[in-house]
Amino acid sequence: MGNLTNELIDYRKRFEQELLDDILFYWMKYGVEEKGNGFYGAVDLNGTPVPGAKKSCVLNARILWTFSAAAVIYKNSSFAQIADKAFRVLQENFSDAVHGGYFMELNSDNAVASDIKHTYAQAFVIYSLNKYYEFSKSEKVLNIIKSLFDLLEERAKDKHNSGYLEAFTRDWKLYAENRMADNNEPKSMNTHLHVMEAYASLYKVWKDDQVKIRLTELMTLFIENIIRHDGHLGIFFDEKFIESEASKGICSFGHDIEASWLLWEAAEILGNDEIINKMKLLSIKMADAVERVGLDKDGGLFLESTRFGSHLRTNKHWWLQAETLVGFMNAFELTRDVRYWGIVKLAWNFIDHHVIDHERGEWYTKVNRLGVPFLIEPEDDPSPYYRNDWKIDPWKCPYHNGRAMMELVHRINRILNNGAA
Repeated sequence: MGNLTNELIDYRKRFEQELLDDILFYWMKYGVEEKGNGFYGAVDLNGTPVPGAKKSCVLNARILWTFSAAAVIYKNSSFAQIADKAFRVLQENFSDAVHGGYFMELNSDNAVASDIKHTYAQAFVIYSLNKYYEFSKSEKVLNIIKSLFDLLEERAKDKHNSGYLEAFTRDWKLYAENRMADNNEPKSMNTHLHVMEAYASLYKVWKDDQVKIRLTELMTLFIENIIRHDGHLGIFFDEKFIESEASKGICSFGHDIEASWLLWEAAEILGNDEIINKMKLLSIKMADAVERVGLDKDGGLFLESTRFGSHLRTNKHWWLQAETLVGFMNAFELTRDVRYWGIVKLAWNFIDHHVIDHERGEWYTKVNRLGVPFLIEPEDDPSPYYRNDWKIDPWKCPYHNGRAMMELVHRINRILNNGAA
């Protein structure tokens, strides 16, 4: 027990140092516009802003969440200033004062580039505003959150079947091009995972009966329809939430391990004993499934498998590695099986030696199986959405790795304070 306690204290220091001295420092130094009032849409490997890069709602929401969370924990005025700035950017530049909701993308001069209302992006705004409300305690912010929840329920909720529809025009007419669905399927696991994440964090700060009902529905949807019998997540679905044939052979390991802890967190927030009991078993099953087929022997997590596991994409993307840490730390907390703690240490070793850019700061977007960073985009293995030659872009954000460090510090503190180590 003494060795474990010492290890936890040692790794807590490492995780907190990575958060404060690398991730948050990097974003404050390189992410904030020098001549504007917001954040750059993209920054290259050397920290130089990319001229004309578009700005995304998702990136700005994730910046808001990350620095609000850091401000809550550390009471740091610099973190608070970034959170305040990110809130202003969302409200002044991304918010649609005419039709409600938030635009998907702006040009570098803040003119609207894409007025699509994607449910995924709206969910991230709710998620980030919830954390900003935790920090600010502003009734104005809470009222914005309530209005956005009502709008999403009115416009995006499927009135005839379970779940939420994916994308809409500016005036909330259904839009057929669903970015979160590769084959344009009507519904996706990814969107629902983050709507669930948003509603769980909302119920944490606002104990509203309708939020509770919707969160319960989403948890039930994951338990009964989205989590496969083998512990992996289904990916794309039809209107009635039946997984499409093209989706059935795909395993997205990063989403699997991320969902394993997000769903458990949501179950605890919801407080439904039946769902808690089911999710505890499922969370462990999901982590075990990822360990069995998605985790490399060096602790790095592969991107995905296709064709029912016969084809493996072995590149290791930054956000998957961050979620690996939290997912297996969660499994360790739930079981007290030190094997899971061993995976956390192994995964961190891989990240520390191969994913973190110790020379220029932050994390590389993608490394190959052996841990060599991709510095350009390979034609034969493109990344989904993000670029390897940028450190900041619409999808490369401080949310996955920053949140992971905060989660790990919090969980280690909880274990040590409970005297369980």
